[in-house]
Parts: sequence; C-alpha cells; structure tokens
Amino acid sequence: MRLPRALLFIALMAMLAITGCTSDVPSSGQQQPPATTNNGETTQPPPATEEPNSSKQPSAEQPSSKERPSSNSTDGEEVKEKKVMLVFSDANLMEQYKEPRTIKYKKEENLPTIALMAWKNGPQNKELTTLMPKNAEVQWLKKEGNTAVISLSPEIKQANLGSSGEQFLLEEMATILSQFGYKNMKVLIDGKEVDTILGHMDTTTPIEPLNFAELKEMK
Repeated sequence: MRLPRALLFIALMAMLAITGCTSDVPSSGQQQPPATTNNGETTQPPPATEEPNSSKQPSAEQPSSKERPSSNSTDGEEVKEKKVMLVFSDANLMEQYKEPRTIKYKKEENLPTIALMAWKNGPQNKELTTLMPKNAEVQWLKKEGNTAVISLSPEIKQANLGSSGEQFLLEEMATILSQFGYKNMKVLIDGKEVDTILGHMDTTTPIEPLNFAELKEMK
C-alpha cells in the first residue's frame, strides 16, 4: 500500500526539523559562543570548572637548608680555657707556693697578661696572699728576644713591702711568665726604666724566674 505523497513529505520535514535541533545544542566539551546583549555588547561565558584532584594538591612547603637555623652557629670569637700555674707567698712572706688555675682566653697572645691579672686578683687558698696592690695595673707586656718586658702603673710603689716582699713580688711575676716561653722579665714603671721599684731590688737587669719543679702546692 502506497502512502500519499503529502504524507511522505510531512514525515521528511519532521525528520529534518529534529536533526537541526540536536545540532544546535552544544556538547559539554565545547566552548559556548559569546552572547550578545540588547545594547550590542558581547559577554563571555563563564569558564568551565575542573573537578579538584587530590593528587594535584600542593604539599606544605618546607624551608630549605639555608633557611633553617643552625645549632652550631656561634657569635664572636671562641672562648678557650687553659690550665696554668700561679705563684703566691704565705702571709708571713716566708715561702712561695704554686697554685693551679684555669683561665679563659680568646687569643693566645693575651695569655701572659690574663695569667698576671688572675695572679693580681689573689689566690684561692686563704693561707696564701697576693703582694700586688689592688689599684696597680699591668699596662702592657711585650717580648724582646726571650725577655718579657712588662710595664706596671705607678701605683705599684704603694706596695708596703720590705726587701723580701719586693723580691717575692718580682719573682712571682717572672715565674708565671716563664710558662709562656719567656726566659726572664724586665720591669718598667709607666713605660720607663727604673733602678728599683720599692728601693730594695735592682730592676735595671732582668729578673730570673723560680723553678716550678721546686715549688710546693699549699694543701
């Protein structure tokens, strides 16, 4: 049975209409064309959003090795320690004794002066005494050959000592300095050479140190 031509024509037109509608719908992966507003301006459609991917999330940023504080960093020069021997006399100026002491220093060339300052500050043993006045100072110390040349402040003359006391005073300084490579010691006052410090000992020639091996420790 043949269909009328009019009916076939209507069916063909319907199929063409359906095909045209489906081609106008954009797919999810295609970008929509910009829309035109009433005043002729075009607006861009919002960009397609991506689903968050947990595998692409950035991890917490760790500081580099240059940013991390170093536990080994120190400020200034390193403070070192050295064990030395100081020499003191008893309160009656009858005998001299050696006393071990640990001193702190930064530069090795300052060790002799630091040791003398520790000696000036007095012994740890209460039965021993220091002979240098508290207001007297070691102004400077230098090396000439094997001799330690030391300049004392004028306050050294305030030491109330006799001949034995002056001898002990000079011997103790010379003996302490002998630990640092000095053979003997030359004493000046305020940078000037003097015949004597307290009127008893000749200071125009170097003072010889005592032998540490012959000195006892006060128990």
